[in-house]
Amino acid sequence: MGDDNASAGKLITEIPLIRRYSHYNEDQDWRFRAHLKAGNVSNADLDQTVHDITNEVWSQIDCTKCANCCKVLEVVVDDKDILRLSRRLKLTAKEFEQRHVFQGQDKVKMLNKQPCFFLNSDNTCSVYEDRPTACHDFPYLHKTGFRQRSIMMVHNQEVCPIVFNVWQRLKLIFWPGYRPRKRRP
Repeated sequence: MGDDNASAGKLITEIPLIRRYSHYNEDQDWRFRAHLKAGNVSNADLDQTVHDITNEVWSQIDCTKCANCCKVLEVVVDDKDILRLSRRLKLTAKEFEQRHVFQGQDKVKMLNKQPCFFLNSDNTCSVYEDRPTACHDFPYLHKTGFRQRSIMMVHNQEVCPIVFNVWQRLKLIFWPGYRPRKRRP
């Protein structure tokens, strides 16, 4: 892959390029996920490494330059999110749900618009202090249990530059013999 940049410490932040790399490396990323799932490193050590790399990568990325997650992901909301957001918008919870929420086939409630209707033109969030828990927690790299969420990381790396760059660095650390592909997609 062209993740020579990521392996050299240079971050890749352009979404079209990240998408191409993610598609180009899809088979390799699934093999790496299987390697992680095999458990050659403890959950605590893996979580700590992910946390450390995330802090380092995140310190170099301004999410408001991208906001791709707000543009392409379906945002899951729970009843607490709905109540908090409805109060913020001076609506009843029922009004908020009728206007802004749909329920998927699996009964999961989600905001009904992409890009998110809370996304401002400058890529900031109009309800940042009251944003849904899913938004607050994204990209889920600071939570424990990374190994159990690794399938989500394979998918989210093409959405989020932070996830992409963390994933590339994890391959270098935890996959013996891994060498980034030299050819660009």
